[in-house]
Amino acid sequence: MMETEILTFISVLLFCFCCRQLIHSVVRPIPLLASERPYAHRAMQLGKGYKIMAWALMTSVFMVGTAVSFYQVFTTI
Repeated sequence: MMETEILTFISVLLFCFCCRQLIHSVVRPIPLLASERPYAHRAMQLGKGYKIMAWALMTSVFMVGTAVSFYQVFTTI
């Protein structure tokens, strides 16, 4: 019982961290130095897209983990 509560707490913390990083990646603007050359700007856009995709995937995995953990805890109560 205690192990599931600890895992649920860790899952919630990791989910919150991933949400924060995802929002930070989405909101962060592309630096102005990249606008000097068109290929550099496109590369920065592509890098930002991959970063957003990675954080979104990690956030969704931890969200599912959090949901499963909460389900296990509340079915045992």
